[in-house]
Amino acid sequence: MAAALFALLLLLTERHNVRFDLTPTKSFVLSDEAERVARGVQVPVRITVFYNSQEHGQRRQTEDLLQLFNQASPNITYRLLDLDRSPALAKKYGISSFNTGVMETDAEVRELKGLDEEEITNGLLKLTRRGARTLCFVAGHGEHSPKDASDRTGYSEVAKALEKENFEIRTLDAVPADGVPADCTLIIIAGPTQNFLPGEADHLAQYLDRSGRVLLMIDPGAPPSVVQFLAQFDVRAGDDIVVDERNRFYGADSFMPRVPIFDEGTFQKNLDTAAVFSLARTVEPIDKPHGGLTVLLVALTSPDSWARMGSDSVPEGQPKFRRETDKPGPLPVAVMVTDQHDAPAAMGATEALTTGRMIVFGDSDFASNLYLNLLGNKDLFMSSVGVLAEDEQLIAMRHKGLPRSSLSPVYLTARQGRFIFWTGVIAEPAAFALLGILITWRRRRRASA
Repeated sequence: MAAALFALLLLLTERHNVRFDLTPTKSFVLSDEAERVARGVQVPVRITVFYNSQEHGQRRQTEDLLQLFNQASPNITYRLLDLDRSPALAKKYGISSFNTGVMETDAEVRELKGLDEEEITNGLLKLTRRGARTLCFVAGHGEHSPKDASDRTGYSEVAKALEKENFEIRTLDAVPADGVPADCTLIIIAGPTQNFLPGEADHLAQYLDRSGRVLLMIDPGAPPSVVQFLAQFDVRAGDDIVVDERNRFYGADSFMPRVPIFDEGTFQKNLDTAAVFSLARTVEPIDKPHGGLTVLLVALTSPDSWARMGSDSVPEGQPKFRRETDKPGPLPVAVMVTDQHDAPAAMGATEALTTGRMIVFGDSDFASNLYLNLLGNKDLFMSSVGVLAEDEQLIAMRHKGLPRSSLSPVYLTARQGRFIFWTGVIAEPAAFALLGILITWRRRRRASA
């Protein structure tokens, strides 16, 4: 009877295997992004890996990873081959190095230069997605450029992340005189510091009217023409600067607000880590909207933040909330504009409904090389691109722990930093010192009695 019960339990656990990964590195589960990509594979994909028979640990680690992809989607299968024992097949695929392989469908074969989760996920994206998708960065008005590798102003890390998602990156000096190029899936304007050239705003408006997609990020002190362009689409860029004294990072100033509140419908409940902006302004719907436009708040700062009204520059000294002037949080720092209207369809058909979309952020530095990997900044930027490009696989969490270390990073607010300092550096040693003095005093008193 006991043997039958154990056999039944073994059968149930085999058919309903559930894995829980409590390690800091999350090495035994797929990230949300990889899970979504794998589940989205609709055609049979076979992964062939050539391993070194002398590296047993590497082989076992690779097989565990491939098994996770197979569990996520039955369309993904795999095989592991000893490179030394399969020279003919390795030659067929052009493989000459250990721990590499290929990924193939009936129509295409793609080389895998590495065997980590990121490489396999990117390979699945490139192998299963069809059609070119081009992101056009406008960089002729002082914007952040995807070609710039500097820490504070560069967007090169963003460009690398987007290219791994199978996007083509193109840089435009300005919106062309004949309008936005037809092959631009999305126009990105990140932090313009100079006014639009004559006609550029009109071309962008026409692009949105033709179901175009725009990601526009503006900073405090943005040029008037950019602010006026937003007003055409019922978005008010506040004449203010966001202050978040209570949640500021330890050692940082009060002008790096945390953004912990996101619209669940827009981002499909996939953003659960706060982003951190740097020198941000509010963006919100205007009071009297035009017809055909819908403006939705998609990101808010914490309730502890507030907007310093009437100024877009950092004041000297410690900022203080002015009850009669300033605006308390939570504050809107990102909106999505939906431009929906009827447009003439092809001859003989009824009118077609066209929908243009634009996401506006009140900060552009959060996606720079310096801040991109801070908390949830990368997830917010990439998910915003996914929303505009209508790519659900991009709307996901990308972090899943630390790949190279068992130590977790700790981000402290100024209040938390002060608490740790006073308790760990001052209070605790002082308590032990007082205890030692008390014990010494009592011993001396007993000895003298």
